[in-house]
Amino acid sequence: MTTVEPFSTPFLSAFVLTPDALPFTDKEMASLDEELAEYEQVFMDPEVERHLISNNELLASFAISKAENSSLTLQEAQEVYGTVVQKRAYDFITKKLSAGKKLTVRDYEKLEFFNIAKTFRTLNQRPFHFSQLTPAFLRRIHRSLTLGMDVFHAHLPDFTAYKSGAWRDNDLIRVGDYIPAPYRAIPRGVRELIAWLKKNASVTGIAVFHTALYALHPFNNGNKRVCRIIEHLLLRGLGMNQKNLYSTSYYYHTQKERYYKYLLYSLERKNLNHFTSFALEAFVLSLISVIKTSVEARRNAFLDKASLDEKEKEVVRPLAMRREIQFKTLIKLSPKIARQTFVTYLRRAVDKKVVVRRQEGKAVYYQLNLRAPEYKVMERWLALARERLSFLPGDVLLS
Repeated sequence: MTTVEPFSTPFLSAFVLTPDALPFTDKEMASLDEELAEYEQVFMDPEVERHLISNNELLASFAISKAENSSLTLQEAQEVYGTVVQKRAYDFITKKLSAGKKLTVRDYEKLEFFNIAKTFRTLNQRPFHFSQLTPAFLRRIHRSLTLGMDVFHAHLPDFTAYKSGAWRDNDLIRVGDYIPAPYRAIPRGVRELIAWLKKNASVTGIAVFHTALYALHPFNNGNKRVCRIIEHLLLRGLGMNQKNLYSTSYYYHTQKERYYKYLLYSLERKNLNHFTSFALEAFVLSLISVIKTSVEARRNAFLDKASLDEKEKEVVRPLAMRREIQFKTLIKLSPKIARQTFVTYLRRAVDKKVVVRRQEGKAVYYQLNLRAPEYKVMERWLALARERLSFLPGDVLLS
């Protein structure tokens, strides 16, 4: 395997990359996204598609806020998101200050999410081209994400100022034990990163850019937010995710501990492979999650139309979430009813040919009697993921 040093500026030149050690090639990832687009056009239920598109902005924004350890609940985020969609003024901070009230951590988290959701929605609804990527563009994203946040400096302890829209102007920042680039090296480092990405425009290139930009730590605070939003824009600028059906940021949220672990590995070891590999994992498994959602919707629709009464449907409903479930697991997932009653309802579902029973040795398995076009796609994509990745989340494995 060949190890390369992609960059030449003094700070970034210490980072290395071994492309052959990455789990997926750009050709493979582009092919998966193209196949997803074809599948969406031919097979995906329009209601499922609308649901994915409408939810993606909210969930991606929520996931980005969680990167900053926000305790905001999804319900609270939905309420704030409503003001963004309806373009209503979000002036509660001004009103509280005018009334002489102290600002709280919850106030901070709501304004933080409002800025993220508004920025993400504004940028995501416009076409993006790599020519738009400039140092000034990155600073504008930071300014939009952190607008008005420094007012909390006088209200919250241990508050790190954002200095909205400006490059970091000190060498005091630390990420664990990692020391980012000297602040004077930031403008030159950012320029080199942008020039490099424009020559290496690919999913892998975007993952490397995300890693190296965070390594520079160009802003005093809010760097993860900038990295995640710019990653989303760059992928769409590359022609990926054109319908906005998935978000790598949401995968980062679901795998938060691993996100930080691999990011720190890359920073501390000056090895871009650790986080770049994780970012490629996030990309591929985010694609798979779209098919998984479509499969679940198709199974639920099949059950809704099935010739079962409501109690029978309730017993077999967990089969909508997984293709096949062993009896002992299915009974745990089903309603709290007597075992014999459960067995009776399950047998009726089999007799009515809604559910298929399969025995392997002493183990008995059940699945819906449904042939979905997604199954072959899922099997092929999951086989690739199993072959290339050392870890797969349980919900993906059980699709």
